[in-house]
Amino acid sequence: MNVADERWALDHRPSLFEHASRLRTPTRDVPLPDDGCLCLDEETEPDEWGPGDTSSSLSRLIATLEAFRTDPDRSFAALHDDIRDLRAPLWVLDHLKPDNLSPLPHDLARETGIWLARHGTHHLSVGVGLHLLAGRATPQDTELIRTLGLLPCLGPTAVNALETIPRVAADLIWLADRATPLTRTRAIAAMCHIGDPTATGWLLRHAADGRDPMGSDTVQIAEAVSLADVLEGAAAIDNEIILTAARLLQGLCSSDGYPAQPEKYRDACRAIAAFAVHAARARPELDLLAALVTLAEELRSGPAALLPWPAWEPAVTLTRLDHLIASPRWAPILAEAGRSIDEMTRWRAGWVARAVARPFPDPASPDEAGRDRLAIRVTVPDPVRSGPVETRLLVNNRPVIAEAFRKGTPYQPEDLLGALEATDRPHEVRLAEAYCTEGCCGALYVTIVRDGDTVVWHNWRDPDGTITLPPFRFQAAQYAATLARAVRNHGWEWPARSLARELNQRLRDEPGLLSAWHCDLVRVSAWNGEQDSVRVSFWYPRRPSFQVGEDPWLQFEWVIPLDGTDLDSQVAHLADRLHRTDPKTYARVVGGSREYADRLGFPWKH
Repeated sequence: MNVADERWALDHRPSLFEHASRLRTPTRDVPLPDDGCLCLDEETEPDEWGPGDTSSSLSRLIATLEAFRTDPDRSFAALHDDIRDLRAPLWVLDHLKPDNLSPLPHDLARETGIWLARHGTHHLSVGVGLHLLAGRATPQDTELIRTLGLLPCLGPTAVNALETIPRVAADLIWLADRATPLTRTRAIAAMCHIGDPTATGWLLRHAADGRDPMGSDTVQIAEAVSLADVLEGAAAIDNEIILTAARLLQGLCSSDGYPAQPEKYRDACRAIAAFAVHAARARPELDLLAALVTLAEELRSGPAALLPWPAWEPAVTLTRLDHLIASPRWAPILAEAGRSIDEMTRWRAGWVARAVARPFPDPASPDEAGRDRLAIRVTVPDPVRSGPVETRLLVNNRPVIAEAFRKGTPYQPEDLLGALEATDRPHEVRLAEAYCTEGCCGALYVTIVRDGDTVVWHNWRDPDGTITLPPFRFQAAQYAATLARAVRNHGWEWPARSLARELNQRLRDEPGLLSAWHCDLVRVSAWNGEQDSVRVSFWYPRRPSFQVGEDPWLQFEWVIPLDGTDLDSQVAHLADRLHRTDPKTYARVVGGSREYADRLGFPWKH
């Protein structure tokens, strides 16, 4: 570092490293105040980036590093400012590859990385420094790197650098215990990769502490800790490990908007069966009960029912799960949770109570005439997770949507049940759509028709793939009765969901409540992870055509909190408010464009 670089460091405001050092806490599980706030200077980024900004910024960044390499009078401070002045989006670092940095000699790259990381005041410049340290850092650099990892804008990049340093398990644990959720997730992934016994021991007890891992994260952790072997290999296991197993297995079998794929963990059957044994000896906790309820549901109606179970194992495991769930030892846990000051804890207690109160249909096999049997199960995930409500169709006790289509989850009941009605005119029904969209990855369709006293499902198709399900034939009266029961059964609903259903029906029955204000209903919804409110979305001044040159339009959203009154009273109150007052005066703009908002005289969303 030359004299000019030293003077630069002294003359400028505190570095991000100094900022993080002052904010960090000495103990685990105490995140930075306000999650570390923004990285200094991050607030100067534009509100929106164009589609070409990433590739253009990457090219300019690589050119800046090359100019630094070839400059005989190179200066770390000048490089810092040149990177800052690119005004590039921070995520350009996700596209910066080791090959982009290879022209820099090892020692120069390391020295540059150390200077930028220790003295940098701009998040992009410091991020480049961390990239330069990946594969070049030594154990003496861990304090610098992990401290920067406390800042949300630099956490994942810091983890990438730490992971390349030998014997770094303790530093990854230190960061995971204090970091924001994304950085923690990346630190856990790094611990899974390094295979250090210290990291494995921590993962077994803390990888799922209050963070509810999902999907591929759970598979990665379960494999790293050899979860099935741990559960099968000991007569007794401490409570921390049982709780970790509960959270991992619940995450493995739960949808978070993407379909659950428990089959990705090759030892899922062993782990679930062994967990059901150990759970009986665990201390009663809400997380444990939530996992038991989820696993019992999934083994009956979800993808977990399709795992390659030994013939006898599912019934034995389900019997254990049902026995545990029915135990009176949960009563004080649920009562306490229902009184909690934490709303999510209260919502989870209500979810468990509703799930336990809903009996599962008896297993249905083909009838004496060989016709298939249909059961319909509406499932609601644990509110702490982000998955959707699903309408699961079981034919002869098999979840046929999960069996045929793993790119998306079944539709919600209001979007599917009415379409399942059978008449003598064949009609095609879309049962599920890929999580990205049908145009991207397909959807699952079936044709439904009534033929005399039989309802037939046939002509299965996916525009993006091949469906191998056979035709199904149901006794028509029994089919109609099953569908009618599903339509009437609202036992799965939480209070806001019931309000959303009733308010939606009122707005459909009385379209003038919105059209009087030149508004057109989009939907009425209630979110499982936000159970104290309902959202009404509507267009103004008309439903858009999405054609070039169309007149301006906006989408509004009205958020309605539950008011504690009974369902009919609140629906009547809301209808009366719509009758008297323009909803655009109390809803907020959530869609359209800034130009359209200006032309229609409304403030654009923030």
